Amino acid sequence: MASSKTFQLPAAAPDQKYVEVSPIPGGFITLADHAFIHPADKDAKRTVPSLTFLVRHPGSSIYGADSSKPFHLMFDLGLRKALERYPKVLQKHLQGRSPYDLAPGVAAQLKDGGLDPSQINLVMLSHVHYDHHGDPEDFENAHFAIGHGAMHVLKNGLGGIASHQHFVQDTLPDDRSSELPDPTGGKWKPLGPFPAVLDLFEDGSVYVIDTPGHLPGHVNLLCRTKEKWICLCGDAFHDRRLLTGEKEIGTFEGPGGHMICIHLDKEAAAESIRRLRELGEAAGDEVEILAAHEDVWWENNKHKKFPAKM
Repeated sequence: MASSKTFQLPAAAPDQKYVEVSPIPGGFITLADHAFIHPADKDAKRTVPSLTFLVRHPGSSIYGADSSKPFHLMFDLGLRKALERYPKVLQKHLQGRSPYDLAPGVAAQLKDGGLDPSQINLVMLSHVHYDHHGDPEDFENAHFAIGHGAMHVLKNGLGGIASHQHFVQDTLPDDRSSELPDPTGGKWKPLGPFPAVLDLFEDGSVYVIDTPGHLPGHVNLLCRTKEKWICLCGDAFHDRRLLTGEKEIGTFEGPGGHMICIHLDKEAAAESIRRLRELGEAAGDEVEILAAHEDVWWENNKHKKFPAKM
């Protein structure tokens, strides 16, 4: 992306804390292009990862953590590790996303990389869709944080007809889960093209970005590493050509001839994509922008998987 500076990302403080970011594939599903982009070949499909990210902070006391120890944050948990862990309606939905690969799950990959899942302090979900909430029961000590409005979706659903819009009320542990505050006030502040950004650790190392459109409570994470900024975008976009402006958001025909968009609010989603594009244009090589289902990126960057880092 060409750089035409219109704003500056926050400068590093003299005692700046930095985080490390490691991708972990939380399973794979196959997506039809026409459901996500327009124009599209009606037969084009891609098997994509549901990427999750371990973010390691040097130490913080948020959510009751011991600040003398590294703070481990998971951003998204991908897919559940086994089909039978989903209700029948989502099992049927997944059959329509074949070929898919669910095993071994994120917790097992953390353990294989040398980190016990019990050491995860916080799981933050970009949103509560089935391919992002993973297996919360595998993270026994973590607090779960979701965006404002997401809990209502999880508990009450959306009343929609699309098969991917099915939610299970008890997905998250009630005693260890909470919503982020309302982004229209409080500690949320503007940052660059984004109207509402939350300084998660209050030290400029990780910013939660309100990115509406896909689902209520959808958030992104802007992480400051020593090498660059990394913006983790969840499902703000499903195809990089939306970010570059080469394609538009697609729609598809659902049951009864109803036209469905993968984003609950198509116009808001398009605006969020525009803001992410503006971030990339202004920051250039200072920022890497990455969404959850980027198959080409994953193929080229498998070597960065945890315990390695980006």
